[in-house]
Amino acid sequence: MEGKLFGFLLGRDIQLDIANKRIMHYQAETPENAMYLKVVTLNDTQLRLLLLLLTNRPGDIILKSDIMMNVWDEKEVFSSNQKLWYLIKALRKKLTSIGIDEGFISNAYGVGYFVDNQGVSPIFIG
Repeated sequence: MEGKLFGFLLGRDIQLDIANKRIMHYQAETPENAMYLKVVTLNDTQLRLLLLLLTNRPGDIILKSDIMMNVWDEKEVFSSNQKLWYLIKALRKKLTSIGIDEGFISNAYGVGYFVDNQGVSPIFIG
């Protein structure tokens, strides 16, 4: 039995913590096991988008209309292509700042978006 979804591993040393809306990158810096930690926080909209992308089947494109419905419309907030473009841009900036490749979120031009799910694993608790 799997339990409650806590977050995701995004590669070997990057973790998404859903409850705290943050992405953490742990990395050993020296042979003496000194570690460094980078953390970025996500706002509610960025988190909803990232979760939608991560919980999608690998390789499947999520239509722009489905993204807008799940990220904004269900929260009774106005959505638009411009807002989606800006949100993707802001999320990519945060992801690259923590060490995730810029191509992690890909655009299927005119259709929607998908993520490179290789190396992505859900983390369950309980």
